[in-house]
Amino acid sequence: MIRRPLRPAFRLCLSTALAALLMIPRAAYGRGNELFTEQQSILLFGGWRHFISTPTGNFEIPNPPESLPEMGFPLPALAPSGDQFATSFSFPDGFGYGDCDPTRHTCAKITPKYKSVMGVYSLRDKVWKFYGDFCSVGSAAFSPDGRKLAFRVETRIGNPYCRPGDVPPALQILDLDTGQLTPVPGSSLVIGNSQLSWSPDGGYLAVAKYGPEKSPGLIAVIDLGSWTQKVIAEGTDPSWSPKGDWIAYHAQWNQTCMLIHPDGTGATVVLDLRGRSSGWLFFETSWLLYSATVWSPDGDTLLLSEGQMDGSDHNVAMLDLATGKITTKSRNGRNVYGWVAEIK
Repeated sequence: MIRRPLRPAFRLCLSTALAALLMIPRAAYGRGNELFTEQQSILLFGGWRHFISTPTGNFEIPNPPESLPEMGFPLPALAPSGDQFATSFSFPDGFGYGDCDPTRHTCAKITPKYKSVMGVYSLRDKVWKFYGDFCSVGSAAFSPDGRKLAFRVETRIGNPYCRPGDVPPALQILDLDTGQLTPVPGSSLVIGNSQLSWSPDGGYLAVAKYGPEKSPGLIAVIDLGSWTQKVIAEGTDPSWSPKGDWIAYHAQWNQTCMLIHPDGTGATVVLDLRGRSSGWLFFETSWLLYSATVWSPDGDTLLLSEGQMDGSDHNVAMLDLATGKITTKSRNGRNVYGWVAEIK
């Protein structure tokens, strides 16, 4: 299931629908075991809202006032130190006219405009900081030292009304100390709402790019020194292992979880959902929420969110890579998006 970003033309009606959904009382979501914990770990869970789970307690990350989720539901990120959280938002940005007909001297009805930003929340200070003024913002990924953030944007520079296709999107690297954005050359085909991941040494990014027609996407590794790119596999949602020796990703239209070495060798299926009845995917179909491949801090296990295409069930499974043992961690709970070691 390839995730093509939704265009700004759809933003108004979908934002209105989302606003209505977000007003539903939490009990109405009907979720079961929403969160779980792991020893000496911090876990990030998502959905319409985001939660942090620790061995000593859980809490909800407050959404900023007047914010709406970004269209296409790009993936959030948890900093390696566990002290920062990042995700994109859409905010009202005044009003504008639609297209005008000069022969009739009329314009379409005034409609709300929206801007997209990348938001970074300090879990220690409990404050938000926002970056940019974009047409759209994609999934986030913190660098290993937590001082940079990678995400794809469609810029409003040269395209103030966010007309589709006027300005190509690009992957950006944000320096959180200075606020400076550095565009990544040749990154217009990066899929905005797919997972992306830094190598443990901070020198490379693993991304998913749009591939040929009828392709779920291509996994590429970008050298952040030379900006060269190498395609290593077909799939989406790449996630670099903490040890640096593997990249996990989704393949076969989100039906298999794969491992591959960063040089493109050794591709191995570690979990295959194609044999299950009712069409299971690494995707939560009931709420149209995308899944991530989440490594344990020691690199020995993966947490994987699975959704039932022909039903409403969705689980989080823990996969022991050495033994192949699968443990169900939650049933009909929230997708998991991050797992870092708890720092004492």
